[in-house]
Amino acid sequence: MYEYDFSKYTGRDIDRNGKFEVNINYYWEGDERWNPFFIEVAGKLVGFIVFLFENMDTDPDPTHVIYDFMVLQKYRRSGIGRKAAIEAFKMYKANWKISQMESNLPARTFWRSVIEGFKGTNYTEHYVQDRKKYIQEFSTRD
Repeated sequence: MYEYDFSKYTGRDIDRNGKFEVNINYYWEGDERWNPFFIEVAGKLVGFIVFLFENMDTDPDPTHVIYDFMVLQKYRRSGIGRKAAIEAFKMYKANWKISQMESNLPARTFWRSVIEGFKGTNYTEHYVQDRKKYIQEFSTRD
């Protein structure tokens, strides 16, 4: 479902079996850099969030990157995604990075709103031209 939703930004197509070729096994295979969590509401699975502890193998205090984030469409614009993101930020005292594809305006709008609601203007944003991504950075250490 995530790949389906995201295909309008990535341009990916399904394979001959009607599926998106996706392998997320590495999330669950013991590599401590990957930290997947499900988002639940009233016992129902409504989405997920995946943190990547960037450069964990070389940095004893890695930056925490929100690598993947999804809320099922029927639960969007209900505050569930915002609440899940803020709870995620509160889980770790860390430096954080969140990026969005240039073409994904809804994601940029969402993350800017969430971060501003959580940190005010105490964050930075920059655009990476060669990757065509916007990146917000902030810290929850203070």
